[in-house]
Amino acid sequence: MKPIRTLILLASEKKMRLCENTGVGKGIAEVAEYAVDDLGEISARYADAPGSQRGGPGMAHHGFERPTSERRQQREDFAELVMEETARIFAAQGYDRLVVAAAPKMLGALRDDMPDALKSALRADLDKDLTKLPLADLPAHLDEVLAV
Repeated sequence: MKPIRTLILLASEKKMRLCENTGVGKGIAEVAEYAVDDLGEISARYADAPGSQRGGPGMAHHGFERPTSERRQQREDFAELVMEETARIFAAQGYDRLVVAAAPKMLGALRDDMPDALKSALRADLDKDLTKLPLADLPAHLDEVLAV
């Protein structure tokens, strides 16, 4: 029987790790690790400060707020790059399933950018930031979703 290969994506707003599991009791091995700057340039949608408006002589000066915070933009842009890299490795290495673990806001951004091929292979998504955990500690957090 062919072992089920699972790609595990661990992501935060600044870092992503890709790990793999090749079956129950086989443990977890790291495939790749990237920081936010490693995957390409995060776009700066706002080139300068938001505009302002002055009503006239003696009138109040009003500034405009940005519709989206820079942090949210960076998270969304990084999530897009993370999904592109994850999809590339998933297809190239022939994985069967995907497990995603990320902090809640990052997990939402990843879900928004997840291609259909990965959505159909998604086994579980956990709202936990596990990027800083040592490799040896990961099975304790993922055993339930990796067991079939």
